[in-house]
Amino acid sequence: MSEFIRQALIDQKDEINEYQDNLFVDRNVPVDFFSSGLTKIVSGVRRSGKSTLVHLMLKDKQYAYVNFDDERLLGLKSSDLSLIEEYLYGIYGDFKNLFLDEIQNVEGWSLFVNRLYRKKLNIFLSGSNSRLLSKEISSHLTGRFVNLELYPFSFGEFLTYHNFKISGNILSTKEKAQLKTHFEEYLKAGGFPEIVKGEPSQKYASSLFYSIVNRDILLRYNIKHQRTFADIALFLINNYSREISFNRLKNIFGLGSEHTAKNYVHYLKDAFLIFTLSKFSFKKQESLRYKKNYVIDISFIRSLSDDFSQNTGRIYENIVAIELMRRKNVENFEIYYYKNRYEVDFVIRKNLKITELIQVSFDIEDPKTYRREVNALIAAANELNAEKLTIISKNYETEEVIKDKRVCFKPLVYWLLGQ
Repeated sequence: MSEFIRQALIDQKDEINEYQDNLFVDRNVPVDFFSSGLTKIVSGVRRSGKSTLVHLMLKDKQYAYVNFDDERLLGLKSSDLSLIEEYLYGIYGDFKNLFLDEIQNVEGWSLFVNRLYRKKLNIFLSGSNSRLLSKEISSHLTGRFVNLELYPFSFGEFLTYHNFKISGNILSTKEKAQLKTHFEEYLKAGGFPEIVKGEPSQKYASSLFYSIVNRDILLRYNIKHQRTFADIALFLINNYSREISFNRLKNIFGLGSEHTAKNYVHYLKDAFLIFTLSKFSFKKQESLRYKKNYVIDISFIRSLSDDFSQNTGRIYENIVAIELMRRKNVENFEIYYYKNRYEVDFVIRKNLKITELIQVSFDIEDPKTYRREVNALIAAANELNAEKLTIISKNYETEEVIKDKRVCFKPLVYWLLGQ
């Protein structure tokens, strides 16, 4: 067994150059994340670029590397990690930086990391299951780590990969046309790096989805009713940008309890396939009962949803939700949705104050849609005492004062780029 471990680590050292040969794409990472003296954890959905990001950040440094997703290392226990450490020093010599990839595969890993941290090693961890990471972190790493949640490429990162640069805030006719073409490609492809590089979008996303469901959820949690769970996963992919309740899931799929439905949703969230937003309410019970469901990347929707082409408005809303989650990493705000007699897609709260309300609509220039979305936004703004109001759509760009409220209308493509 020990010889298999040693050979795996030797082979993995050769993989480092492959990662470092990747084209560098400037990811939306807080500037002080990699310079922190604490243990650095990069979490997120599989194949979102976590490993590549860390390898590139360590490119000019001497570091050791272990990928615990290697089948030769599966089944390792925390007691085996001292042997890993011994082999690493034999293979790499003295090192000050250590990258442990998919560390959540080893139960009890945090004690090992904590010991290395006390030895003043600069430690980088990656993981694709938030529950398994947080379970260990809460036990032994409290206050000794910083966490970055990495998503597939944003539209801005997509443009960077394709070497498309905008010269200024005012675009030429040619730049506008090129930008529109790139955005249509992004709508079709999504943001997974391998798809952006040229892998067939639908085939890749479908294969990745079932791999995560089968390997990271069904097998890991020993779920008895596997077919039912897979059906719920597909149901949530199809019901993107929609409100869900655990009671409704229980009734649709004949589950034994709401608790089971809640666990199933959490498993999908922990594997970063979906994420949910809470309903903004001053009644805590109501906030807990309802959730708005979003998918981590639109490639999953395109490959697995029955009605991708008919629901551009919901696709737009899902894209905005993902981008808000990215910005939350850097700007440190909370995101909710609001539903009373009317609905507002996103409520942004920072330091206990509502700072912005956002509506998303594909065609806001349709008079009926305009009235519905604007009236809901203004009414919610009055109830929540919000000043900054934004409506995101396909093309409409202007500012209007409506009922003493200033409303900013933004095309999605420019909003995604922060313009």
